[in-house]
Amino acid sequence: MEQEQPVIGILGAGRAGTAIARTLLAAGIAVDICSTRAPKALRHHLKIYAPGAQAVWPAEVADRTRRFGPGTVVLAVPQEELDEVEPEWAAGCVLIDATNRWQDELLPGWLQAAVDEQLPTSMAIAGRFADSRVVKALNHISHHELPEAAEPDLPLAQRRALAVASDDDDARGLVMGLLVRAGFDPVSVGGLPAGRLMEPDGPLFNRPLRRDDILRAAG
Repeated sequence: MEQEQPVIGILGAGRAGTAIARTLLAAGIAVDICSTRAPKALRHHLKIYAPGAQAVWPAEVADRTRRFGPGTVVLAVPQEELDEVEPEWAAGCVLIDATNRWQDELLPGWLQAAVDEQLPTSMAIAGRFADSRVVKALNHISHHELPEAAEPDLPLAQRRALAVASDDDDARGLVMGLLVRAGFDPVSVGGLPAGRLMEPDGPLFNRPLRRDDILRAAG
């Protein structure tokens, strides 16, 4: 018998992944989460940092969110470790790219090539994860602030706004609906090239924003 709560999968159980998990869980959304550790080894970590999240194997993430939810996976690993993430782990799903590039990271060659061409990293990730529909979101708010910034009881206009970028309109809409449920005011900034606005050197990064702030930056 299938569970009533939708399930979102998260690839990565570090500070960002567990902060996203806590935020979703507080909104009544079930979370599967995985890391390089086996589920048994991950459970104690989750009891502390994301109580209520279910530890699973990476290969289970896409299947479970498709069966028990909207088919959505969050990519929340350091970009320098992206070669350790198999694209099939998110195949057939909407993939929320919540990753960021930091200046001191040694990036995988395919990602560094995109950076050298001055492309937003989410565009390279979309190429790498070709069997997923990539949406850039949840990267420009600090994981320290994320759970407390979510306020689902407030009207949309009073909530913190988060930008969303994707070349897939349906995938973008699904993620925006998820963010509304989680307690934010999602704002579309367009296709994946607009993800540059959300990167660490962009005008939206790590700033408390309302809808008008994002719309002005998106121009």
